[in-house]
Amino acid sequence: MRSILREGREWEIALPPDESLIEAIRSSLGCSRPFAVLLAQRGGTSWEGLIVPDRASFHSPFSLPDMEPAVLRLREAIERKEKVFIHGDFDADGLSGAAVLYRGLRPLFPPNSIKVEVGDRLHGHGPSHQFVMRAIEEGFSLVVTADCGIGSHDEIEELARAGIDTIVTDHHLPAPTLPPAVAIIDPHRPDSSYPNRHLAGVGVAYKLIEGLYTRLGRPAPRRLLDLVALGTIADLVPLANGGESENRAMVREGFALIADGEGSSLGIRELLSRFSINPKKLTTSDIGYLVAPKLNAANRAGDPKVAFLLLITEDQDKAAYLAEILLDYNRDREIAQNDLIAQAEVMIRSEGIDPRDSGFVFLVGDYWNEGILGLVASNLTERYRVPSVVLSRGERISRGSCRSIGDFDVNACLEANSALLLQHGGHRMAAGFSIANDAIPKLEERLESYIAAHRSEITALPPERIDTATELAEIDLRLYTELSSLAPYGPGNPRPAFLVRGCRFGGLTLVGNRRQHLKGRIFQGESSLPFIAFRMGRHLSLFENGDEHFLVCRVGFDDWQGSVQVQGIDLVTD
Repeated sequence: MRSILREGREWEIALPPDESLIEAIRSSLGCSRPFAVLLAQRGGTSWEGLIVPDRASFHSPFSLPDMEPAVLRLREAIERKEKVFIHGDFDADGLSGAAVLYRGLRPLFPPNSIKVEVGDRLHGHGPSHQFVMRAIEEGFSLVVTADCGIGSHDEIEELARAGIDTIVTDHHLPAPTLPPAVAIIDPHRPDSSYPNRHLAGVGVAYKLIEGLYTRLGRPAPRRLLDLVALGTIADLVPLANGGESENRAMVREGFALIADGEGSSLGIRELLSRFSINPKKLTTSDIGYLVAPKLNAANRAGDPKVAFLLLITEDQDKAAYLAEILLDYNRDREIAQNDLIAQAEVMIRSEGIDPRDSGFVFLVGDYWNEGILGLVASNLTERYRVPSVVLSRGERISRGSCRSIGDFDVNACLEANSALLLQHGGHRMAAGFSIANDAIPKLEERLESYIAAHRSEITALPPERIDTATELAEIDLRLYTELSSLAPYGPGNPRPAFLVRGCRFGGLTLVGNRRQHLKGRIFQGESSLPFIAFRMGRHLSLFENGDEHFLVCRVGFDDWQGSVQVQGIDLVTD
């Protein structure tokens, strides 16, 4: 099926599951048919795993490699009243992971025994040499990392030579040789048997705290799951069935804590209030598009320590003060980002070459803000539908950020040209690197050749999935309530999309600050429902023409009217 409203986007309807399984689910739950189809498609014969109590999805922390030695070392530190230095990465996942470690360990140690440092872009990801020197000079005997450390061979070896042990909690891919830490907890280790290989960094940190409390004979600190939910959503790990359903379960429990006002982080609640988000109606979109970017703004345009302190403060006035600083950082980030995008557009126009013809964007600016290079690259990729490489040229070394599209693997592209790079890393859709300035022209030449050879991967847009066809009359409060039991939605567990045939539209109005949204009613036979089509105002004439259309939609709830509505609309041809 092809979209009428979005050029180049295709939809495919999922093959219907076995009819006997659908009927067995309906008989067991007494649910609607569309919901039974979803459960059968996403869960198969293990469909109950999608709706069982959340704790059933939690895996034993001792399935993770090195959990036992890590817990043993922490117990020794507790008994000896040692000083522990926590190092967290500077993004929302690392910040929340450091907060989990701090909140989990602090009650077990004497006052002022736990210290935290979060990294910054100047010193890069993971413990720096400066951090190592501080740990030595200030008399720490144990370092614990959050969302980093798996590649910090030299720094951990330096700590070991000084008699300081390190416990690594990380979720990035390890190199063949691991650093000399007393324990390295990472679900991606080749020897890991942990069912959920896609824990976020904060999830790995929480499992360490869970394992420690288990061996101490204490209940795991459930209150920390609000922080786990934040970092898990921010890091875009799958919220899917199977082993990864643990991510979904942790997010659900975290949301429940926030809704009940029982979460550990006053800072999260403060940010929610700043955006008028009802904690009882919290969604992954609220966290992913509103809360997490404000935390990340600290590492892009300010001091990431402010974001960390907001997550751990227990003082309401301090939370309000720190939240205001973060919002100021975010405003600064927006100004810098818009300015850099404007500079990029001027450079593109001055070259006289449309990136859609050349196949990629490659821009270099002197001393551009490294914290927003990735955001600018994302903007350019979205605008021109090609991979983007944006570099900030320093005195001798430049740092770059890449974003991809379609099936093009930007990390593989960097790997193929790694001989030119000083450092590089990332994944298929996003990556970063550093390079000597005199090697930049050669890199651009190499990338041009590589991208030309892989052009078909760039233009390939995978079709979006329609879960099942349904009648408009079946979209009601019952179905909305059933669908809510599958939340939270995110990677690996997208919001269900339904196909409704033979629809007409009426009562159309343009709404929103720039009248960019379209609102009205959908009619199918004797049934009708309100709808809102975000950013579809420019297609008003198609909805007004009176023809019947096939409609792809999602189910939402209108808080103002207190009724079910249809959202996320696309008109398609059969």
